[in-house]
Amino acid sequence: MAKQEEQFSPRAAFLVTAASDFVNFNATTLVRFYQPVIGPTAFSLFYALHSQLLERPTLADRRLQAVLLRQLNAGTAQIDHALHRLEAVGLVRTFAGSDDQGDFYVYQLQPTLAPTAFIEDDLLSVLLLEAVGSAAFTQLTEWARRYELASQPELSEVSHRFLDEFHVAAESIITAPTPIKEARQQVRVEKAQQPLAASDFDWPTLFQLLTNQPLVKKDLEAHRQLIEVEHQLYGIDVLTMKELILKAVNLADNHFDTAKFKRVVAAAYRQTGSSAGSQPGDQQAASPADQRLTAKDQQLLKSVTKYAPVDFLQGLKEQTGGFVTASERHILTHLLADVKLSPAVINVLSWYVIAELDNDLLKANFVDAIANSWVKAGVHDGASALLQLKKFNQQRAAGQTKGRTNKQRKNYRGRPQIEEQMPEWTKLSKREINKKATPGKAARIREKIANRNKK
Repeated sequence: MAKQEEQFSPRAAFLVTAASDFVNFNATTLVRFYQPVIGPTAFSLFYALHSQLLERPTLADRRLQAVLLRQLNAGTAQIDHALHRLEAVGLVRTFAGSDDQGDFYVYQLQPTLAPTAFIEDDLLSVLLLEAVGSAAFTQLTEWARRYELASQPELSEVSHRFLDEFHVAAESIITAPTPIKEARQQVRVEKAQQPLAASDFDWPTLFQLLTNQPLVKKDLEAHRQLIEVEHQLYGIDVLTMKELILKAVNLADNHFDTAKFKRVVAAAYRQTGSSAGSQPGDQQAASPADQRLTAKDQQLLKSVTKYAPVDFLQGLKEQTGGFVTASERHILTHLLADVKLSPAVINVLSWYVIAELDNDLLKANFVDAIANSWVKAGVHDGASALLQLKKFNQQRAAGQTKGRTNKQRKNYRGRPQIEEQMPEWTKLSKREINKKATPGKAARIREKIANRNKK
């Protein structure tokens, strides 16, 4: 099986298919709502893949990915990143396979969401708001509802039901005919998206604080995932969350306006980080893993546990005069909502990429590779993340020697020796991870992060 970083090798083969509901794809929605989020390269890649779509495709129809590289006139790293964006927003699903002719990929095109569904999506709508700004976002919201009545009069639905007009034999409803059974067996049922993991947010207190406020309470439960994501991403405490929610209430009907809530949060926390101070991400009693950390590691652990991911990354960026970009906010949100990493683990990852490796930005490709390795290794909190880094550094130090020894053993005994595999993300190119920071610079940044606790 081809490695992730080798996915767009010109020698790899590919085939394009489409989901059964791709008939719902809307080009205008792709341009207005998706393109500002995914960027021009991913937008072009989608249509390049679309141009390779065939009716009733078979594996014999596959072609080399050099076709796509020539069509887009872009490098493999650019195309790889663009594909990851298409996958992240749900426009493409990628499947890998291998046979006698080698490794190949199947890219399955997915339909666009309806504009209103896009706005209701907690993650996509936040990214769109970040990309286009409040004014343009409001215009897109109005465009999505352009065919609705300007006012909402009192109306009673008088539509007829299906069985009022059509008559179907009762036995056919109870026991479906054979052709229908066979057709249903060929239709794949997609798994529902997993809900966001429970956090430390104090929901009972929030409900109590909002008891006498002009707000439809069932709206809070309906949009619980959105509130959880924003809490974990920015470290918003209960009192601050109460104020942000009240600012997002529609005064005309007392309903919680999710689009307005996203604008309010984005305005309050854009670039400058938390205005109310971060809350601990996953503070716990000292674990056995904590005892294996050095004094400096313990100081770093306190910092990664105390700050929310956006705040912590902003603190790292301030050391070099940078700021958290919209794409980095998307990466953090993805790690939190989709990968289900805890805030402390995300902060360790950010520290490693920005401070330890001296990178200017978090890169989705590299970050996903590390996160995938950590999930497989069972990393669940800040301490275990730091220990995983220590383990990797030890493996890297001994890796070259072990490689030579294993080769000698294989030649001598006629069979390979089984050794623990290095994480896949360690095999990425140097251009992906950039140069490593000097020990002095990493130590200075460690010290600055630790000093934030003393303020």
